[in-house]
Amino acid sequence: MKKRRKKILKCVTVVLLAGFLVLSGVFVCFYIDAAQTVRNSGREIFSQKENSYIYDAQGNVAAKLNTGEDRVYLDYEEIPETAKNAFVAVEDQRFYYHPGVDPIGILRSLFVYIKTGGETLQGGSTITQQLARTVFLNNEVTVRRKVKEIFLALALERAYTKDEILEFYINNVYFANGNYGLEAAAQSYFRKSCGELSVSETALLCAIPNSPTWYNPRSNLEHTLSRRDKILRNMKEQGYLDQEDYDTACRENPKILEKKSEWNNYESSYALDCAVRCLMEQDGFAFCYYFGSDDEYKSYRENYEKAYDREKERIYRGKYKIYTALDPEKQKLLQDSIDQSLERFTEVGADGVYELQAASVILDNETGKVVAISGGRSQGDEDSHTLNRAYQSFRQPGSSIKPLLVYGPALDMGYTKSSTLQEISVEELKKNPAKELSGAPISLDAALYHSKNGAACFLMKKVGVSKGLSYLEHMHFTRLMYSDQNIVSALGGFTYGTNVVEMAGAYRSFTAGGKHKDPTCITSILYNGKEIYKDAKEQEIYSAKTAKEMLELLEGVVTYGTAHRMAWKSDIPCAGKTGTTNNNKDGWFCGMIPDYTMAVWVGCDDPKKVSGLSGSSYPLTIYKSVMTELAKDPVKKEFTVYQTVSSEELTFASSVGAYEDYLPGRADEEELSPGYTVANYRQDHMTADTIDQLLSQAMNATDAKQKEDLIAQAEALKGQIYGRTVTAEVEEKIAYVKEENGNLQ
Repeated sequence: MKKRRKKILKCVTVVLLAGFLVLSGVFVCFYIDAAQTVRNSGREIFSQKENSYIYDAQGNVAAKLNTGEDRVYLDYEEIPETAKNAFVAVEDQRFYYHPGVDPIGILRSLFVYIKTGGETLQGGSTITQQLARTVFLNNEVTVRRKVKEIFLALALERAYTKDEILEFYINNVYFANGNYGLEAAAQSYFRKSCGELSVSETALLCAIPNSPTWYNPRSNLEHTLSRRDKILRNMKEQGYLDQEDYDTACRENPKILEKKSEWNNYESSYALDCAVRCLMEQDGFAFCYYFGSDDEYKSYRENYEKAYDREKERIYRGKYKIYTALDPEKQKLLQDSIDQSLERFTEVGADGVYELQAASVILDNETGKVVAISGGRSQGDEDSHTLNRAYQSFRQPGSSIKPLLVYGPALDMGYTKSSTLQEISVEELKKNPAKELSGAPISLDAALYHSKNGAACFLMKKVGVSKGLSYLEHMHFTRLMYSDQNIVSALGGFTYGTNVVEMAGAYRSFTAGGKHKDPTCITSILYNGKEIYKDAKEQEIYSAKTAKEMLELLEGVVTYGTAHRMAWKSDIPCAGKTGTTNNNKDGWFCGMIPDYTMAVWVGCDDPKKVSGLSGSSYPLTIYKSVMTELAKDPVKKEFTVYQTVSSEELTFASSVGAYEDYLPGRADEEELSPGYTVANYRQDHMTADTIDQLLSQAMNATDAKQKEDLIAQAEALKGQIYGRTVTAEVEEKIAYVKEENGNLQ
């Protein structure tokens, strides 16, 4: 027994020793790599001022990314003692005594990591570790990065003195709003040199780097002041401040100055947004598009903004070259059209910005890239460009959402332009959404051409609100809520709404055979000369058949419907849809020609009634002005989908007859039985024929998923049939096909 125990003990010892040696070897490799990184980088890496740049489609510099404040590097002697003491007091009390890593802080960080099951990895970082992370590492939150950070900190401590490390840290730390280093922050927030700051102002600035979003003094001053007070308490407790100075600093209420305009054009701010989101995706951020509650949405937005600021910080640090598809000529055309169309509206708000505003975007249909974008009117003032309404303002889309949410899904389910809908009472529907209402019959195409709200709600009930919203979710509309599971969503009544970038991207899918990809202006991103951008893949949203039918219907809107006043004269086809919200607060037009898709919104930042505003007024004027010019030298003379989808694919079967083939020569309004007209009979039999063809395809299909989809489409169409006799016949056929295909549910 003793021999066996000794043998087991020997084996355990060998295993532990082997594990120790392996672990030691790994640590040695990490340290050697870290030491080499620090040695090869040299001191200059801490004072470099290499900018990032945005380029337009012609390769010209559109923007140099900075905030208007010069990055001034401060030598150790130039940094105020108050700032040095404040950072040590709040960030790393044992800074002057540890070797770059604080074992107590690491143990605390590991405890939190284990306690949360690996969900949280935070805390425990010394000033040296923070410097290592800021200068040498990315923003991923992983154990591997934490280990790298530790060894880089150890290497930094061997290469530089404590004073040098503190100097590097204070010059490189991020102070929110694009500000790096203490001097840039002092100039940005107080318009002073850091040497002129009071103790309170200095402590306030030193509060920001711990969490630049949460402690941003321009958006969360109460948070910043709370941490300032903590810093002042720490400084007093650690002997850096006496009671009198502490009391004076606590009483002071520093005034934060407004940010100088970061941009003088809308395209640059949008390009930066696209680049930031690209880096977020590469770092594994999980984008969400549908939220079950306000709390879920708010929690997501907090995480989103933190990740967004981290990636934006990376770009501001420099070495990025962001190439875009933004075309200066198209940009000027778009901006001039907006400015000229709204030039008679000169009223301004309390902020001095025009009250009536507009936003618009143009996409290249072939590539899906944004080639021009406007977030508002020109005003001869850089501050008028600080809000880019094209992607930052979310508004109710009105009837412009109907093709995406209602009619497109309905066509996918087997409805046709001649399907009969009912113009039900919207007011009655709002009072009792579950009640089955009836109204005057109207064909699907006429309902869309003339934007009939009752017919859209009737069709939305047939499609299903959840199914309709799923189309928007798959096209990455970013603010869909559970509260949008409401029939009035068919009319563009959403919790938060949408923007012109999302709308243009969705409409462009009809020109791309039903395929969608998220709009972006980015064509390439280089970091240190290395390509890091990958173009998104297209995802099928609508069938190619639906895309072609929808384009034809939207051409009808321009020719016969709510957009007919545009009086389109070009030989190049034009399609689109108007949208107007209640009390004329928002006007939309979303449309396309073969080469381009364009979405336009007009309204006030603070929503209010605008006399004469509708989708067919100023938005249509702006659209026509731009698209008339773009249609003069077309690459394509018809929509691509018209060439790729044959006429045979537009119907489920050649046996689906024309509307008049059923009971020929009789009037639609003639009653065959109480409440059942010739029109009802004709529509019932056309629908039944379409169902026959779907079931026939299901019987012949070899793919199980395809069978299920075809039978599901047939069952969905069944709900359109009015007559009990035809319904019973169809139900019998569906039941038979299900049985033959293994009782599909």
